[in-house]
Formats: sequence, structure tokens, C-alpha cells
Amino acid sequence: MSRASKITLGLTSLFTVTMVVGVHYVQQLERETLHQGPIKDAKRVAEKRLEKNAGLDPEKERQKLVNKNEHEYQLELRKKYEQMQPLSGEVRTQDNELIEPKN
Repeated sequence: MSRASKITLGLTSLFTVTMVVGVHYVQQLERETLHQGPIKDAKRVAEKRLEKNAGLDPEKERQKLVNKNEHEYQLELRKKYEQMQPLSGEVRTQDNELIEPKN
């Protein structure tokens, strides 16, 4: 066998072994990562359960905050619009006729 053939055979063998070892290493990392998924999920579920038992549902707390902010915004708008045009409680038509409320 010539020297060039030996070098080519050696390099291709080295490349092949390196690729096989690399693929096995990546598979092992993926396997460990997949194994950590259920463990992390179990921790997350346990934390949610603790929060729920303590009365701290983060979704409900967030919704309460959103509702409170919306209520405050609506009160500010009402004050602003009452300053521009005071409310009398009367209902008038396009022809400026007063409509009596039905009780």
C-alpha cells in the first residue's frame, strides 16, 4: 500500500471514530436532558400546589390587578368627561325632547 493510501485510510478511520463517539456523546446529553424534563415538571407542579394551598394563585392575583387598574382608569375618565360635560341624568332625543324615565 502506498503512503498516500495509508494516510487516507488513517484519516478516514479517525474521522469515522470521532463521528461515532461524538454522536454517542450528543445522544447521552439529550437523554439526560429529557430525563430532567419530568423532574422539573414535578417541581413546578409542587410549587403551584403550594401556592394554591397558600391562597396565592398567580393568575387570579394578576387578574385582580388588571381589574383594579381598569377600574381606576374608568374613574379617571368619568371625572374628565364630567368636567367637560356634566351629567344631569336626563335623556334627550335628537330634537332635544326630554324622555321621562320609566320606573
